[in-house]
Amino acid sequence: MRAWIATAALAAVVASCGGDPSPETGAPARPRRTLAPSNGTHNDLTVICPDDLWEAHVGLAVAEVLGAPAEGLPQAEPRFGIIHAAPEKVNDLLRRGKSMLSIAVIPDSTAVLEVQDAFARPQLLIQVVAPSAESLPKLLAEVLPQLVPRFAAHDAKVLRANLRKRSQRPLPKEVKNLGVADMLLPEGFVVTLIKPGLVILRNETKKSQQYLILTRSPSNDSPTPEADVVKDRDALLRRYFEGAEAKSHLATELLVPPAQQFYTAADGNRALRTLGLFKTVGGFGGGPFVSHRVFDDARGIVGTADALLFAPSTKKRKLQMELDEVAASVRWGDVTP
Repeated sequence: MRAWIATAALAAVVASCGGDPSPETGAPARPRRTLAPSNGTHNDLTVICPDDLWEAHVGLAVAEVLGAPAEGLPQAEPRFGIIHAAPEKVNDLLRRGKSMLSIAVIPDSTAVLEVQDAFARPQLLIQVVAPSAESLPKLLAEVLPQLVPRFAAHDAKVLRANLRKRSQRPLPKEVKNLGVADMLLPEGFVVTLIKPGLVILRNETKKSQQYLILTRSPSNDSPTPEADVVKDRDALLRRYFEGAEAKSHLATELLVPPAQQFYTAADGNRALRTLGLFKTVGGFGGGPFVSHRVFDDARGIVGTADALLFAPSTKKRKLQMELDEVAASVRWGDVTP
């Protein structure tokens, strides 16, 4: 039987962390500790590991799992941007990393320990300890895939908090009139088109053009809702998104099927997330898109938030993550007269 233990250093950190009263003892909560803001943005990951272990096999193992290409992008970009540092080179700046993974060998010890806000806030710190260098590859093969969703969930939480700080309040009246009760709409997005049941917003930066397509339509109980996402968005792209060349228009790239399409939930309603690529038919240019479609049976509607990103001269992973959270944040309500 494998014994999972915590190393003394991180156990001490856990003991020093303030928090809510214990549900078992009802003891009063310790005062919230004052911590410096964490460093790095969503998708950054600092890996603390001795150089010899890193060069022997840890670096490759981490790159293959945590640094694997992110889905839904036209060019390969890592799922997490990895920074490696040896333990003796960790300074106060590195210690405040937003997401940190420590990998070490300690004789007679096997540990996987997670700590929130150990040295900064917000921060997720996970330590993996193996009893020997020989046992480390097998342990990492088991543990690293499990860490992907944990670091991804932390990234999403940090990103939502950052978006909340710079979201538009109040929302544009055109968005409210569509029946959007709430969403995280970053500053910079402006309404460019209004039609019945449709609002299109645009945000242009130095290196990107970002679009949000918000649509609201009656439920139709379609037998193929997954296919409807592509059909409906292509109808809108053909009609409202012309390319630079004559008679060109945007469309979903179907030579590479959507990288992800799965059901989730939004406010208790069934929701469908679609991640893929778009292209220019009859011209050049394309990029990633993400769509979040909510099936609100109580209101008898289908609400869709579709985000497109055109950023040919820059990396797209972080912008893709941001637009994904923006589209997922849309909460549909009643249309007020």
